[in-house]
Amino acid sequence: MIRRLRATVLLVTTVAFLVAACNGTSSAPPLTDPTEIVTAALKSTEAAKSVHVDIAVDGKATVSMPGAGGLGLPVNLAGTTASADIDLAKSAAKATIAVPALLNFAAELIAVDGKVYTKTTLTGPLYQVSDASGAVVDPSDAKGMIDNLGDILLKEGVTLVKGEDVACGSKQCYTVSTDLTAEQLGTAGAGALSSLPVDLTGASLKLTVRVEKDLPHHLAGVTAVLTLPDGSAVTADLTASKWDEPVSISAPPADQVKPAS
Repeated sequence: MIRRLRATVLLVTTVAFLVAACNGTSSAPPLTDPTEIVTAALKSTEAAKSVHVDIAVDGKATVSMPGAGGLGLPVNLAGTTASADIDLAKSAAKATIAVPALLNFAAELIAVDGKVYTKTTLTGPLYQVSDASGAVVDPSDAKGMIDNLGDILLKEGVTLVKGEDVACGSKQCYTVSTDLTAEQLGTAGAGALSSLPVDLTGASLKLTVRVEKDLPHHLAGVTAVLTLPDGSAVTADLTASKWDEPVSISAPPADQVKPAS
């Protein structure tokens, strides 16, 4: 009887270890320092191979729209959404953007092999191709964007505050927040936010970062509230999911790309 009991315990223990290994995540000692939480999320991103992001935006701002030649347009961003599958290992991405309040503006972007293919409701059914370095939006530069976020949050003089833990999907997440004044944003955000298609001069920013409590502490989301000098505000909420799941991204067929003029 004792031998059978020991065998049963061994079997149950072995199965438990196998399930934990297959689950791919594990619990970790709780983090209490907000800087450690942000640093853990940045390290996790550096090691990641892929991710899916969804973004929802509300508010009004002057925005340089893809396909509009960099022209700044006052835009009501209410209901604006974007989503992207990003291959972090290969610096490739496929994204869609929708701005319903701007004459139902929509765009599709494919970034791969140093090129960005853009198709919008303003430019017709064919993709236009440009070098990634000169593109208004390069969705493949996700790691660079997250590094920029880290530059802002970990800048000397920026105060990080750990908030209450929250549910993020089926997981629990740490939250870390900071408020940046116009002066701080001008220094902490210099370069880091220069790629955004919005003039940030005189703006202030509140950031809240959500980081999964389970190892490897994936970044789960970011909420940003940007208050512009005229008192108007833009709120953007980003959710990150499907870390390290397979993703395949390729350039569109040649017959779907506008010939170079």
